[in-house]
Amino acid sequence: MNQSIKLGKIYGISIEIDYTWFIIFALVAVTLAVWYFPANFPDLPAALSWLLGAVTALFFFGSVLAHELMHSVVAKREGLEIASISLFVFGGVARITGEPTTPKAELRMAAAGPLTSLVLAGVFYGLGVWSQALGIARPLTVTVGWLALMNLALGIFNLVPGLPLDGGRLLRAAIWHFSGNAQMATRVASGIGQGFGYLLMFLGLLNVFGRNFLVGIWWLFIGWFLVQAAVSSYQQLLLRRALSGIPVGRLMTRQVVSVPAGMSIAQFVNDFLLVRAYTAYPVVSELGEVQGLVTVADIRTVPREQWEQTPVAQVVEPFSEALAVSPDTDGWDALMKMASTNRGRLLVTQDHQLVGIISQTNIMHLLRTKMELNMGG
Repeated sequence: MNQSIKLGKIYGISIEIDYTWFIIFALVAVTLAVWYFPANFPDLPAALSWLLGAVTALFFFGSVLAHELMHSVVAKREGLEIASISLFVFGGVARITGEPTTPKAELRMAAAGPLTSLVLAGVFYGLGVWSQALGIARPLTVTVGWLALMNLALGIFNLVPGLPLDGGRLLRAAIWHFSGNAQMATRVASGIGQGFGYLLMFLGLLNVFGRNFLVGIWWLFIGWFLVQAAVSSYQQLLLRRALSGIPVGRLMTRQVVSVPAGMSIAQFVNDFLLVRAYTAYPVVSELGEVQGLVTVADIRTVPREQWEQTPVAQVVEPFSEALAVSPDTDGWDALMKMASTNRGRLLVTQDHQLVGIISQTNIMHLLRTKMELNMGG
């Protein structure tokens, strides 16, 4: 089930809001409306305080989006694909499918975000000084001042030298550059990132048992998230090393059960879905050409009383580049394509003919075998 709302695209990059984002947006807006603005302006009407809180929170998350967008723009210029940018409860994240191939590319990508936040901090600070000099209403001056402070904090926090933070990526780029060993560089930056995450969790516990219960819980969650993301960063590198250089043709399932395009949905359900373990099947024409992929979700779009008269071809997801890879495609690239298209499997085709299917199960089988044979990467 999709847990995000798509807002549109910027620079060809899909912008999404995860449902958890509304939690942190509400927390920021309420904190500003109930505490920050009343503390600075006791006579400010409640309605105006709430309006300022909501607008300021939107500008803040616009700044977070700009931070992630600059990461993505630089990544695209380095030849990497960007699946999406998502705002969620911990801020924002750019889903970049793939890893930079050189330390310099890593450095440029990592530096783009903090630099953006620091520039925005300067812009908001300048607006505050300018508005104060012109005698503009103080609430506006205080608002842009808060935004300047938050962007400064965002930029500095992200410079902590531990993955998954941008400072960790900068550290990895430096170690990688001087040592020539990307795996070792990732391991060091990941270790520091985990240590920083555990430190935040420890500080969170101190607050929980002190007088700042909510602050403590928040630090615990942030620390936990950083630890998990740091571990994931290192695991992703190991995964890439294990899959790179192995073509899909060596990983795919060759004996593929396909469905004739002219078969009725009723027969497909009875002969395939109800007696086999798969939930998705390639559909082929009489000449053996791939027509697309049909899933249980596709069948649900047709009323049951029409199953006998409706051919599978009518509900099939048409064949496209997003559905398939060639046998020569690198295993890592195939996995990244699955991630970027949110699929568990891809068709393997050659000259419009189906030659196999590659799934996450195939990839996990290879990884388990390599681990058992102690062939990490």
